[in-house]
Amino acid sequence: MARGTDTDSRMRYLDGEAERRALIADIHTVRRQVIAFAQGVPQEAWYEPHYHGWSLAAVLAHLHLMDNLTLMQIKLALIGIGIGFTAGQIDRFNDASARWFQRRLVTTTLRGIEKNERRIADFIVRLPIDRFTRTVYFPPTGERLTVERAVQQYFLFHWQHHLATLTEPPSGDDRDDYFYEPPPSGVGLV
Repeated sequence: MARGTDTDSRMRYLDGEAERRALIADIHTVRRQVIAFAQGVPQEAWYEPHYHGWSLAAVLAHLHLMDNLTLMQIKLALIGIGIGFTAGQIDRFNDASARWFQRRLVTTTLRGIEKNERRIADFIVRLPIDRFTRTVYFPPTGERLTVERAVQQYFLFHWQHHLATLTEPPSGDDRDDYFYEPPPSGVGLV
């Protein structure tokens, strides 16, 4: 999720099964869109740094890793253990991740993403309503989100943000290329 991006109007209450199922359907949709995009990129381009200096392999690995880490963070918040990192720490971690995952096998990551989706959906269905107001620290904005909001921020809006980055029209002279150049320093993935 980009810093300063307003998602309040898109937040929903997850009190009932229908609302949770709708969120799960939206999570499924954005992940299918990311996977379809990845499958449409020629394999020889998977490891080239085109997305704010990240390769497709690194973006996908970032999304997969963040699903795992944030699911753990939310589960810990449910039992009263708060873990938080500063935006600077997250930026340094993301910078390192871009290097570590530059050449991660895309097919392996895609399988992991699909497997995680089932775990996340099961978690959302079973999420106890009496713990929705427990809070999770959200570094991009420096605020504490309720569990109800954090689930949406991490598993839906974060993915939508990265899908927009992946599918953003190219810039520069070569508009036939579906990639674009990294923005000025200081702007990157979250």
